[in-house]
Amino acid sequence: MKEAEDQEQGRKLLTAVERILADTDSLVALSKLELDRAREKQLPSEDATRDAAALQVVRHFSNRSAVSGGLAALPGLVPGAGTVVAALGGTLADMCLVLKFEVEMALVLSHLYGYDITRDDERQLAFLLASVSTYDAKRESERSTVMDLAETQGIAFWKYAPREVSKRVVATMTKIALASVSKGLLRAIPLVGIAVGSSMNKVLTNRVGERCMRELKRRRELSPPAEAKPPRARKSGRARKSG
Repeated sequence: MKEAEDQEQGRKLLTAVERILADTDSLVALSKLELDRAREKQLPSEDATRDAAALQVVRHFSNRSAVSGGLAALPGLVPGAGTVVAALGGTLADMCLVLKFEVEMALVLSHLYGYDITRDDERQLAFLLASVSTYDAKRESERSTVMDLAETQGIAFWKYAPREVSKRVVATMTKIALASVSKGLLRAIPLVGIAVGSSMNKVLTNRVGERCMRELKRRRELSPPAEAKPPRARKSGRARKSG
């Protein structure tokens, strides 16, 4: 019974995040903008340029996540009921905003590293990458759950069947929702909650971004996207007749 209730909490968190995500076009535009800016630096290689752009993407979303941490703690300034809202409702609301920015970050980074985020399967993988990286970062684990899964099951996360991806996203969202409760109790303290919420969220999202970058670079190396693969030799067609 308890397990079913916990999973329902995870599904609610996932649904809430999905509803407030930025549209794909704006995320693609951000990816292209940061890549263009990085190219202006004339770095020694395209890989170095892509990594520089990725770091700016992580910084962008870390700053946005920090702002959400401060806003979610504001009810803590109101004595009584407001403090309860900040500790309980506010915590999940904050986590929802943080996950929104971290999923968007994973999507932008996925596009930056060459993957088509207009495809449903790639979007699901971005959700998995963001949620697992968030869970790892929250528990300050040096081990990567993504890599652990690959080692135990002998399959990389990007090769999971869609149903398996969906199942793991819900499971991870459930763990995140449960882990967020203790964080919310600290944030319920007036004024302290604002500073804690803002700084913790920025650090968390920065860690998530670094983890996403590592996994996407590894994926690009082991399973290059179509645009990174050498083009096939084209068959010569007939010469066009002049005149």
